[in-house]
Amino acid sequence: MVRLDRTGQRIVGVLVEKQLTVPDTYPLTENALVLGCNQSNNRDPVMALEPFQVAGALMALQQQDVVKRVEGGGRVAKFRHDLEAALQLGKPELAVLAELLLRGPQAPGALKPRVLRMGYHAEPEAIEQLLRGLAARSPALVELLPLGPRERDRRWRHLLGDGSEPTGAAASAAVAASPSAPAAGSTVAPLAADLEVRVRTLEQRVAELERRLREPGSPPRCD
Repeated sequence: MVRLDRTGQRIVGVLVEKQLTVPDTYPLTENALVLGCNQSNNRDPVMALEPFQVAGALMALQQQDVVKRVEGGGRVAKFRHDLEAALQLGKPELAVLAELLLRGPQAPGALKPRVLRMGYHAEPEAIEQLLRGLAARSPALVELLPLGPRERDRRWRHLLGDGSEPTGAAASAAVAASPSAPAAGSTVAPLAADLEVRVRTLEQRVAELERRLREPGSPPRCD
């Protein structure tokens, strides 16, 4: 099962988004990924990732076989996702999952115009059926959240996270506990906890990289 931290979720979401919306620029360089992760539109929450954070996350994603490094065709390495093979997904499923990765839990009505820009034209009822199919998989890829405060429609969230964000009823409880809970379709981001998790993860990756570099005769890893 694919497990992604917050940075990994944003990177994979960006890779799918760019593949489906601007295929001429795909695969993406590391610099393009940083810009895509940090852009202010179609993102919730808006992030401010540093290049070293994206580089570290790319290493972990390659180890999970979720992202592939593309060699050739230029001096700068590029990266592509491999969710089709990793999760056996078609383009409609990719579009819906990408939006959940980029913007958090959403109702089918909110997803309709957002997946349309990725080439998936469907009514909320069809999107709901697609989500139910993803939820019926083993393991499930999405889940339906309880109805939150001031929400008219129940939202769906992806299950590709690594446990660093609230899930199920806990996610709705986090929204309810917020003194300034947002309207339906938006998410509450525990930024401090998220930062702590990402820093710990990055420290572990840097330590592992330093250990490999110190090993005598250790050849560079090529993915």
